[in-house]
Amino acid sequence: MLIVPRVRKRRGQSIIELAVGLIALIPIVLVIFDLAVIVIAVQINDSTCREAARVAASGKPSDQQSRAQAVVNRANAKTAGMLSNFQLIGTPTSTVTQATADALAPYGGSLNGTVTVVTQVDVKPFVVQVVYNGSGPLQFRSQQTFPITYVVPNTSVGVP
Repeated sequence: MLIVPRVRKRRGQSIIELAVGLIALIPIVLVIFDLAVIVIAVQINDSTCREAARVAASGKPSDQQSRAQAVVNRANAKTAGMLSNFQLIGTPTSTVTQATADALAPYGGSLNGTVTVVTQVDVKPFVVQVVYNGSGPLQFRSQQTFPITYVVPNTSVGVP
């Protein structure tokens, strides 16, 4: 009979140790999960911004906004769920205007300049948000500049 109370005492001690260990372990796991979500969101935002700048720089200067917005819309569609809130901030800033491209008509030629695009993602983590500010999502911005690769086509009619 003396052995049975000791076994129960040890069994109860194990349950208490497990409960205390889980109380410490669960918040750590949640913070690691939140940090992973934040890192993934920042990386996707950087790649989306770079692709939007590349696409905006590869066509007519008058269509830069729509091409960059299409890339951001595609990123939102791909990451539907926790990270589906990418935004194009402002309009792409270009060192070349449509008037500069039109001045090359009818003989055409390459445009020299850059396009700068700024994107933003709002992340709503579970635990980390409460630690930092408690309200609103965490916002991360990315800015990328890409050289223009558009060549104005030659529309002149040759002499027969």
